[in-house]
Amino acid sequence: MKVLIISGSPKSEGLIHSLVQAAFETAKGAGAETEILKLTDHKIEQCRLCKDGWGSCRTEHVCVSSDEFNSLQTKFEESDAFVYITPVYWGDMTEIYKVFFDKLRRCQATKRWNEDENIKSFLTDKPSIIAASAGGSGNGIINTFTQIERMIGHMAGDGMPKDKKGIFDYIAVNRWNKDYKIESLKAAVKQLVNNLK
Repeated sequence: MKVLIISGSPKSEGLIHSLVQAAFETAKGAGAETEILKLTDHKIEQCRLCKDGWGSCRTEHVCVSSDEFNSLQTKFEESDAFVYITPVYWGDMTEIYKVFFDKLRRCQATKRWNEDENIKSFLTDKPSIIAASAGGSGNGIINTFTQIERMIGHMAGDGMPKDKKGIFDYIAVNRWNKDYKIESLKAAVKQLVNNLK
């Protein structure tokens, strides 16, 4: 079983880095193959809106850009569970998170429109944990959760979380609660991995 941890932070230290490392070490310690996907380390272009808005993303479920998107999309196919971790920028996920997931949504959510029922989103029936951290006022986490939850819902065919699938947990972190919320993230990741066994 494989857990993919997706980081939206450009930093290699600080609170988000601590959350990513805690999730990684916990998943690995619980027996999962674990990988960190730090989106800022990869070349990801903004969607070009090919052919009046829909290109190969709708029909072939791949992007025509020459960036790293298609190889990163494959990591979702190979994974059994996801931990989404992002700082909150202006009340939302980071820009790189939005660019990547807008493209992923175009490729995966469109699979619902195929006539072949065997073609399903790479996220279908796979559990997720969402963690977001807001600096400054600590505001914006709920909106960030809502945006990521909506994105996951689109790509998994709008299925409601059930039978230990779907969104497993939400971890809201700020500078005042970080110590016990890191422990909450560890507990959630450990339980998610145990549920996959």
